[in-house]
Amino acid sequence: MSLDKALKNLKFDVRLQETNLKHGTYSKEDLQNHLKTIQDSAANAEALNLEDKDSDNDQH
Repeated sequence: MSLDKALKNLKFDVRLQETNLKHGTYSKEDLQNHLKTIQDSAANAEALNLEDKDSDNDQH
């Protein structure tokens, strides 16, 4: 894949939004319109508990 094609695929990537806005790749309005088209997939998410159940009895 060429660099140009890779950058197009990442155009709205959250890690590049600030840079793309700063360089005029797209406007804030373009970004907002894009964000409106993204489906909410929260129903497909699974909650994870990252805390240890026995954190008070933690032995290192």
